[in-house]
Amino acid sequence: MSSEVLLTFFITSLVLILTPGPDILYVLSQSITRGSKYGIATTLGQIGGLLFHLSLFAFGVSGLIIGSELIFTAVKIMGACYLFWLSYKVYNTADILVREDQQAAEKSFMGFVRQGLLMNIMNPKVMMFFLALFPTFISENAGNIKVQVFTLGLVFITQTLVVFTTVSIIASQLTDVLKSNRTFNSFLKWMQIVVFTGLGIYILI
Repeated sequence: MSSEVLLTFFITSLVLILTPGPDILYVLSQSITRGSKYGIATTLGQIGGLLFHLSLFAFGVSGLIIGSELIFTAVKIMGACYLFWLSYKVYNTADILVREDQQAAEKSFMGFVRQGLLMNIMNPKVMMFFLALFPTFISENAGNIKVQVFTLGLVFITQTLVVFTTVSIIASQLTDVLKSNRTFNSFLKWMQIVVFTGLGIYILI
């Protein structure tokens, strides 16, 4: 794989990562509401989900799933139901902006890792993203296909980790400033509800 291809992929994927979407908005909201620790935990979970879908793509499983209308529909329904459930949980939360020590007893660091992981694993749009983006940069003349896939995947995942972690650290600085602001509290609550519900509907249609 040439350096020109890697550079083009690097720029393309970075632009896509920086484009506001459900994943980065969720990390942003978790970082503001609970601090960088939980924002980074969510990021690590999402990275695990990316690795899962990358592996499916590399070994051809993604193509088989999308090629089967029954299996793909089942995956979409499960993913949407999980997101609707998260939306319902946020709706029933009285205060979104809370101190980290109040949350520690309710959900562990690994609990947020698992939530981020499940969000990406159960989102078939991530699967479709790899199928749409990666083939453009892969060539049979550039060597082993799986090596190319995992090389591009490593670049994409590293970029995601750096960008999301940076967003998490910066956003967490707003927690103490905004935790007593009831208007912003309500805004964050409904932003998460809209993100989860909107992504669930998007997956279904």
